[in-house]
Amino acid sequence: MDETIFFNPGDAIARDFDFQAARRSAEIFKVQHAADQGLVVAKDETGKFAVFYEGADVDPEAGEAPATRYTILAHL
Repeated sequence: MDETIFFNPGDAIARDFDFQAARRSAEIFKVQHAADQGLVVAKDETGKFAVFYEGADVDPEAGEAPATRYTILAHL
């Protein structure tokens, strides 16, 4: 079952067109930056991959910037 969630694209830690490259960026970021939150690698409707802090999801109905629908592919 897919986990679909909304994020503000401007909150992405990294973006890439390749899943493995996005995941590698997330793993490097996680090592270099101590954080209490996990990271997720997600794919948008256009096929681009992005890395976000887990729990950084937004309500698509509320907010200043339009949220984008992402499918979570990996939790790190």
